[in-house]
Amino acid sequence: MFSVVQDLRLAVRQLRRSGSFTFTVILTLALGIGLNAAIFTMVDCVLLRPLGYRDADRIFGIDSRFLDEHRAIPRVGGADYVDVAGRIGGTTGALEYTAFYSGFQDGLQVGGRTLFTDIAYASPSFGQVMGVEPLAGRVFLADKPGTGDVTEPQEAMVSSAFARENFGSVAQAVGRTIGTEGQLRTVVGVMPDGFSFPGRTQVWIEAPSAPDVPSRTAYNQRAIGKLRPGVTAAMLNAQLDTLSKQLAAAYPEDKHKALEAEPLQEQIVGKIRPTLRLLMASVGVVLLIVCANITHLQLVRATKLRREVTIRTALGATRAALARRAGLEVLALAICGCGAGVLVAQPTLQLLIRLAPPEIPRLNDVRLNVDVILFSFLISLLTMAATALLPLWRSWQVDPASAMKQDAARGTESRGSGRLRQALIVGEVALTLMLSVGAVLLVRQLMAQARVDLGFAPEGLVMLDTHKIGAIARLRPEQFFGPHADPAAVQAAGQHDMHELETVLDGVRTVPGVGSVAAASGAPTTSMIPDVDYAVRGVNEFKPGAERLPNANILGVTPNYLETMRIPVLRGRGIADADRAGTEKVVVISESMARQSFAGKDPIGKQITCGWDSNGEWWTIVGVVGDVRQDSPASVPYPTIYAPISQHPHTSNDVQLMVRTRTDTRAMTAALMRYLNKQFPQVAVKGATMRENLGESQRAQRFRTLLFGGFAGVSILLAITGMYGVTAYTVAERRFEFALRFALGAQRAQVLASVLKGALTVAAVGVAGGVALSLALMRVIDSLLGEMPAFDPVSFVIAAGGVLLIALAATLQPAYRAATVEPMQVLRDE
Repeated sequence: MFSVVQDLRLAVRQLRRSGSFTFTVILTLALGIGLNAAIFTMVDCVLLRPLGYRDADRIFGIDSRFLDEHRAIPRVGGADYVDVAGRIGGTTGALEYTAFYSGFQDGLQVGGRTLFTDIAYASPSFGQVMGVEPLAGRVFLADKPGTGDVTEPQEAMVSSAFARENFGSVAQAVGRTIGTEGQLRTVVGVMPDGFSFPGRTQVWIEAPSAPDVPSRTAYNQRAIGKLRPGVTAAMLNAQLDTLSKQLAAAYPEDKHKALEAEPLQEQIVGKIRPTLRLLMASVGVVLLIVCANITHLQLVRATKLRREVTIRTALGATRAALARRAGLEVLALAICGCGAGVLVAQPTLQLLIRLAPPEIPRLNDVRLNVDVILFSFLISLLTMAATALLPLWRSWQVDPASAMKQDAARGTESRGSGRLRQALIVGEVALTLMLSVGAVLLVRQLMAQARVDLGFAPEGLVMLDTHKIGAIARLRPEQFFGPHADPAAVQAAGQHDMHELETVLDGVRTVPGVGSVAAASGAPTTSMIPDVDYAVRGVNEFKPGAERLPNANILGVTPNYLETMRIPVLRGRGIADADRAGTEKVVVISESMARQSFAGKDPIGKQITCGWDSNGEWWTIVGVVGDVRQDSPASVPYPTIYAPISQHPHTSNDVQLMVRTRTDTRAMTAALMRYLNKQFPQVAVKGATMRENLGESQRAQRFRTLLFGGFAGVSILLAITGMYGVTAYTVAERRFEFALRFALGAQRAQVLASVLKGALTVAAVGVAGGVALSLALMRVIDSLLGEMPAFDPVSFVIAAGGVLLIALAATLQPAYRAATVEPMQVLRDE
């Protein structure tokens, strides 16, 4: 024990004597371990840790798989859910409970205020499926599965944060009311802290036990179920497979579709898994560069201490003693490096959370924990141990007699050691180039998207997302369809809602600085834009399951929407003021829809019908407009139908107000928010400039780009350090050689060029290897994300040129020192 303590003191003393070595190793470890800890924390909390729900491994989501399209969506049709709940969730089925839900942002009335928040509509069994215990009150009362009970629900649940913010405390929230969709809902329960499923939900509104829309092709809800104890996932999927075959035989619209179950955790994190795996692999590359750098530092230090080791060996030191001392140095450096890495990881993690796109789930749970710190220490220890093995093995191979005879002034490094350190630099440069190519390519993609034609003019445009409780929202579903439909009530409610929308638009026009204003039920960058199958008169028959119909997005818009957005009319006309209720139903279609259904023909005057408020009516096409990138600058324009809101007033309560202004858009956004909150308090509103919304739509891409850029930056810093160290050490070892060459008449420019040439040759070999690695990286990224071209020469040239310039900059100072050696001084020292 005394010997170990003595060796530890000696190891610490030796590390203090080698201050620059110790500091550089700890700093290098801190960068590698810090990045690794931050990324691993996200991977651990998002991907690896089980969901924090009771019996989370028994909760499954139900997907609809389209067999002939080889794709699946995490949603089900209304009638399909009823069949799942009745047959799979019955008394003999595999599921103990079933529920459906849908989540989005919507408006609420609370305490006389109207506000936007994240809402989920959930069926009565939602609480039983999730196994959640409320802090106060109770969850919704579960109906017997499969009863199809659609009695009007009247209850709501809220999050603990929502309760404290709006009702003062958790206990005071129970029994209070909130308004939504024209109804007052009683708060019956407050969810525990941290529960926000789905997404970041703050309010859960009770939905009927069966979906309002029974269509098997209206995928408006997600379905979840909890396995009965003792039932396996394979048994559940076997029952779903049998049910899918029965539905396919009974219903034409289910003919090419199958229902399947996947664990809820996989359904939540599955889409983000490739991105996090890619980031984990990238930080692994940085860790390899860290290992190469520290190995180089260890080799240099071992060379400098070689004579000391030989003396100790000659005096009787055993290999075990040398190994014990090296191990204690490794332990001390690993502890210090891990501690510094944790200090780097904490702010890095906070930055990652701030930059992360909203689709990354469970971000609220992401924080450093003991497991991550222990994992970081293990990585730190393994890194130091791996980098110390080769120097330790080389010290064992030292022959004391021959080593003592070597001239210390001329160095004791063998040719093999020099080649090994050059090989490490080649590896560093190759890995650095690989990350740099990825970063450059992602940056170039973002720059290209910034220049892409969006189909509209975002400059000077403000978008206000609004929600209000209209007369149509207060109608019951049976008043729209079926034997008890009441067309007169629907028409009267629609006229009332349109009048309120026009009043809001007229008011916004009076705000100073407003050039024009229009409304749309699905402006660019907004979520949940409906898409519909449609039929062309004389070409298709609109009968679900009869044939595969073309598909398009559909938006309700006010007459001057196209002008406000500056979407060009290519043929015919746009939506006019005369296109109102009671007149011929008309639509305007996008250019891509014209190509999809009317290739080589004039679509003006042709008629279409769909399941979006058509009631079997045919709508006449009166114009063709330019394509719009609806989701983001990276999205492909999708076929789109524009219909007059006044002819379809059911869309008038949830619209985006698009305001064109010549003033500062941020100031105009604030002014419009103040005006609407004051003049129309019944309207929930949130606003942003169109540029801000476009930026938000690219947040996931920016997240990947910034992280790749950060990793590339760290790798470049490490590569600079490595190249500088190798060149500086080589120059120091060759001082006698340079002095001798100068004494024999060599020119200083020749020595300078020789040193630079040697360093750049090593860098060039690394660049060549990096090109091969980068090509492989592009294929991996494309397979994971589907967003990378296989080869982009410009990105490769930029990255390779940048790495070579950095290599040149890193070696200039050591090369200058070689060229300024004073031969007489060196020879006199000899």
